[in-house]
Amino acid sequence: MKENISGNELNQRLPLSKKTQIFHNIAGIKKSEMGEYEEAIQHFTKAIGLDPKNAISYFNRATLKVRIGDIEGARSDFKMSEYCHRNGGFQFEDYPLL
Repeated sequence: MKENISGNELNQRLPLSKKTQIFHNIAGIKKSEMGEYEEAIQHFTKAIGLDPKNAISYFNRATLKVRIGDIEGARSDFKMSEYCHRNGGFQFEDYPLL
């Protein structure tokens, strides 16, 4: 059963590294919505650096790499996303995707 907590309570419970990782994911999504794909990729790369097992960051970065034509880079990121998803124990629907 999921615990029902507010955003503020969640923010207080999260360690700084997790907050920073979430910030970079959100910033990456915002940059991608504005068409600033290179900057968005940089944010997702920073998020991956903070949490190398985060499937969402790999998936989002892969999606943007497809958009800029980096098919090999996208393929690698999609593989990492799948690996992390299978071994991470969470569901994609719980996280924001591009």
